[in-house]
Amino acid sequence: MGTSTQKRCSSKYFSEKAFKILAVFILFFAGVLSCLPVFFLVTGAITGEQELRANLQGVLQGQGRTQFVLFPMFPTARGFVELLLDAPEFYVVFWNSVKITLVILVGQLAAAVPAAWGFSRWHGKVSSVLFYIYTILMLLPFQVTMLSHYIVIDRLGMMDTHGSVVIPAVFSTFPVFLMYRSFLMIPEEVYEAFSLDGGSRFQAFCHIGVPLAMPGIKASVLLNMVEYWNMVEQPLLFLKTPSLWPFSIYIPNIGNEELSYIFAFSLVVLIPMALVILIGREELGRGIGAMAQVKQERGETDER
Repeated sequence: MGTSTQKRCSSKYFSEKAFKILAVFILFFAGVLSCLPVFFLVTGAITGEQELRANLQGVLQGQGRTQFVLFPMFPTARGFVELLLDAPEFYVVFWNSVKITLVILVGQLAAAVPAAWGFSRWHGKVSSVLFYIYTILMLLPFQVTMLSHYIVIDRLGMMDTHGSVVIPAVFSTFPVFLMYRSFLMIPEEVYEAFSLDGGSRFQAFCHIGVPLAMPGIKASVLLNMVEYWNMVEQPLLFLKTPSLWPFSIYIPNIGNEELSYIFAFSLVVLIPMALVILIGREELGRGIGAMAQVKQERGETDER
């Protein structure tokens, strides 16, 4: 009987070990596949123009073969030289993207943080209805609200300006929804103790709410930074002057005449967001984990 028990335990141990090895292999394979586009981008950025055209013949001409080599036969930095030294339009569209993204994020902090605080502290039917409307608006894709946005922007006289892209994004509902979860994490007893010490609501917001909800605020900023750095539809609809374009619209209009330039351009604009995510990955994970914890504790989306 002891031998039979040992066999069962041994079999269970090896089964669990095999399952873990298989899971690690699957995750590793999925990670490699997800990194392939970045690897191809790096390889293309240091590949010469003629070699790129030969490798991408099937894509460019509609016939022939398309291949990507592990490492180019004749590596070159010509694409980066042309981009950074001979293409002033790169700096125009790059700083347009920086300007639009930063202004949107600052505006969202000014609008979304107080709104999220208000929803977490204001309990009642009116606040529940408003938050429900916020949730519905968050689920609607841009294509659904595109016409209404266009009409409002046109009536305000902001068409073909950066404000036409910035203003709708500043009052987006998504950051409010994210930050709201972080404010809900703060125990009610903390506010009660602060009010007993003579603190006002505004002081509670500044000294209790914002510091304790900071993981969710940081996670919201990081997620929205990536989203608005790469946005395409809004600038494509509202911006007609090329000098106002962000890089996300400029790159598709370059054409296929300068392949190495396109690869180098794409790699350079990828680097800032890659660094942001790399530096802020712990804050992002902590903020998202806090939101999930609140949802698990509350048991439903809106607990007011």
